[in-house]
Amino acid sequence: LTVSRVFASKDIMWMRLLVLCVVALACVADARAVPGKAKASCRDPVCLYFRLMDLDHDGRLSRSELIQHFNAVDEGMGDKAAATGQLDDVIAAYDNDSDGLWSEAELRAATPTLPGGDLEGTDPQQIHVSFVDNPDEPSSLAASIMWVTGKPTATSTFRYGLSADDLSETLTGSTHTYTEGGWKGVIHQVHFTSWKPSVRYYYQVGDAAGNFSETYNFVAPPVAGTMPSAPHVFGVFGDMGTAIPWGYRVCEQMESDHTTQPFNALLHIGDIAYASTAMTAEVGEGGDGEIEAIWDIWARQVQPLAAYIPYVAGVGNHEKFWNYSSYLARFNNPAPWGGSPHQPDEAVFWFSFDYGLVHFTMMSTEHDYSPGSPQYEWLQNDLAKASANRAAVPWLVLTGHRPMYSSDVDEQYSHWPGCSFQKQIEPLMQQYGVDLYFAGHMHMYERIHPVLNGTVHGSGNVYTNPGAPVHVVQGTGGIFEDYKFVKPAPAWSANRQGKIGYGRMIVHNATHIFYEFLYVEGSRREDSFWLIKE
Repeated sequence: LTVSRVFASKDIMWMRLLVLCVVALACVADARAVPGKAKASCRDPVCLYFRLMDLDHDGRLSRSELIQHFNAVDEGMGDKAAATGQLDDVIAAYDNDSDGLWSEAELRAATPTLPGGDLEGTDPQQIHVSFVDNPDEPSSLAASIMWVTGKPTATSTFRYGLSADDLSETLTGSTHTYTEGGWKGVIHQVHFTSWKPSVRYYYQVGDAAGNFSETYNFVAPPVAGTMPSAPHVFGVFGDMGTAIPWGYRVCEQMESDHTTQPFNALLHIGDIAYASTAMTAEVGEGGDGEIEAIWDIWARQVQPLAAYIPYVAGVGNHEKFWNYSSYLARFNNPAPWGGSPHQPDEAVFWFSFDYGLVHFTMMSTEHDYSPGSPQYEWLQNDLAKASANRAAVPWLVLTGHRPMYSSDVDEQYSHWPGCSFQKQIEPLMQQYGVDLYFAGHMHMYERIHPVLNGTVHGSGNVYTNPGAPVHVVQGTGGIFEDYKFVKPAPAWSANRQGKIGYGRMIVHNATHIFYEFLYVEGSRREDSFWLIKE
């Protein structure tokens, strides 16, 4: 059996056997270690990822092996990347000896910001901060600080203070784990409820007996509805992935940009790590086809961002494996989000929160949103409350992984005027005055003029009182570009391009928002627009 045939098959037993065989062979094979370092163990996520792609176990990745891997990640992705030259660009970027193949050492050398090392011991890693509800102050947010260790520790301790030299305050949290996909590790979490608005806190996580992390810091959110003394800045992107092809480069881009114009929060609009390796696995089938080591690689990749900047992660179609176990276990979000991966029908994947002058409503396009469904009822109530609170929080932003409008040929009639998503959700957007809709899913960028039912309500790139939401498809976070545009462009399509990068939303005040798409090369601005209320 070839890998592609097994991944296309519904014979779960054979696929499990294949994955176990590959892992076993990889772990006993000689490693091509980085010169001067000990051989990498297969508990090292980068090593494991490399060897799972190395189908003939020769210590080199060939073009055909990469094509097979990405075809398994998403049907036809490898073939499309090869046909468009993107795969050759990635191979060339990592291929230091120009032999057309990759060694593990070349992969590591090309991604120096991606930490290696085994998922063993008690050293904290994969640290990230996110938002949860604050039971002590329902009108504000609390922080959720999460990290991973290979083995349990006596405590899950968060020590913090107002300077890096004084971390005298401590909180202790809880741990949990999951075993789907054979993952072995401990996930720690602490909820920090007593922070003061707009104050910078310094912190470490870990355990006195099992080592603490280095010192990080983050800024607490402002009081909802308060005018910012400086603009609030949000990074927006979907569809990232890891070292292959360019997810790590988009992370590096945002790290660099954060030093000159700091982010207040990052919004990841689904399709997070791309750990999936079989798009045929459906919820209820057991979800086979996800490599858990890729989640570890991704979480290490984003730590230089997410340990400093609240990282808000919505759900996409590539999170569905193992009944969304990895996603539910590795993240926290405000209510009503959450639930057990072992009872997926009872889990909730939508939530909302206020940050300064913006109300963010993050729905799930992967779950039932038809009228009468639990998500629809929640969405209607949430948007109604947000609309009634506009005097305090004037901007209303809705996000979902899949677009409502896009001129990409792929899945065209799922994101075209008249599609079920548009017919069911757009009336709510119109009724409650949603200002912006952010999506990913399509591996490209597209700005949609203010639009209702396919009718355009604005032009140019300055929208003043448009009376309809602007849509942005920002599926540019690092996975292979995959697009073919409808020609000619529909009237509602303002700008569309296939480049890697991220979006930056700058909230200046209650009347002005500026948005720009920044290309990964030098953070060059590729498109921008103003949204103005008078």
